[in-house]
Amino acid sequence: MYVYALSFFKALSGILSSLESIFKNFFWGGCEDNRKIPWIAWNTICLQKEQGGLGVRQLREFNLALLGKWCWRLMVDRGGLWYRVLVARYGETEGRLEVGSRSASYWWREVAKIRDGVGEDEGGWFSERVSRKLGDETSTLFWYDRWLGDVLLCRRFSRLFELAVEKSSTVASMLAPGWEEGGEAWSWSWRLWVWEEELLVECRLLLNNIILQPNVSDRWIWQPDIVGGYMVRGAYQLLTAQATHNVAVIEDLIWHKQVPLKVSILAWRLMRNRLPTKDNLLHRGIIQDEASRCVAGGGNVESAKHLFLHCDTFGSLWQHVRLWLGVVGVEPHSIHDHIYQFTHYLGVSKARRSFLQLLWLLCIWLVWNERNNRLFNNIQTPIIALLEKVKHNSHCWLKANNASFVYGTQRWWSDPLLCLNSLVHIVLKRYHYRW
Repeated sequence: MYVYALSFFKALSGILSSLESIFKNFFWGGCEDNRKIPWIAWNTICLQKEQGGLGVRQLREFNLALLGKWCWRLMVDRGGLWYRVLVARYGETEGRLEVGSRSASYWWREVAKIRDGVGEDEGGWFSERVSRKLGDETSTLFWYDRWLGDVLLCRRFSRLFELAVEKSSTVASMLAPGWEEGGEAWSWSWRLWVWEEELLVECRLLLNNIILQPNVSDRWIWQPDIVGGYMVRGAYQLLTAQATHNVAVIEDLIWHKQVPLKVSILAWRLMRNRLPTKDNLLHRGIIQDEASRCVAGGGNVESAKHLFLHCDTFGSLWQHVRLWLGVVGVEPHSIHDHIYQFTHYLGVSKARRSFLQLLWLLCIWLVWNERNNRLFNNIQTPIIALLEKVKHNSHCWLKANNASFVYGTQRWWSDPLLCLNSLVHIVLKRYHYRW
């Protein structure tokens, strides 16, 4: 519902802050009366996945991108009834809608600001990326439209524009009588001075290579996407573009289409050591040192590395999974090395790596849930039972997202790699049959 409102009105900063506060509380599981720890900065969460974030929308930029769609329609949909209503209400000069007085609607004033690049920190983020693609040149204004370079001719040659008698001429109407030296296209309110003549010479040099394309209409171009034109998604990415973050290739492994999103988000937090493990809680002064020991015993401080890799209890799950798969390996010293090594146990086959990626995420999820059950509910599940959950859940996840996966539980539990190889063979056979 809020998207519909943001597509029509420029939201006040206070409203956007309130909405973001609701989003943050929902994400971290808090509320107005019970705030939770924001483990990761909201700006990081709003980054695209390719930049190491979760792709949550930044409302201010999203609002601008939605309103920018109206600016685009002002250019490409001038025959629409809505545009004719605006012309009747505010007037049109040189093919451009007037802003109007203070009595103009709030919606139109904000759209006009975006169109003109007024009042926003981004300046002319819209107008600077719109240009005209010349065809027959009959609908492109010589002075007012951006059709030659990145700057309007009325700004680049502002002195010539001031002296021009016909300020609303189209490119075609200037080309027909000739804009070369001695041509009749130029008409001035008084005789040019020498320095003004030099400006005219510079302008003519820019016009030398202009070629008319008969039977082809002029059209507007959105420079970031010449083919598709203006799209809200592309404009939002433009507004939120930041310096490129060096995201490790390993982090791509936490996103899997057959894995529930909450599981991938848990792994995303794990990669940044932003889970509420006891060492993190101790570091923030929430618990005392005596309460920071691993819930499985042994007297070690519960860190993410210890809990998921080196704990004698939880860490042994990886050995059981390797025995089930029939592979051999050792436990690396870091989480990043572990996921990379684990997902390459079976070679470089894309299907096998995808399967091991799913297994790794599932194991992380089960270990974290078992840790919480032992800590908060005083319920312990043997590691062998966790292995059975790995087998059962991996079978369910694969079967739910792949219609070709027809293997029963017993066969999957006894030989998962054989089932996986058969599945790959079926998919390849269907692929070749289609071609």
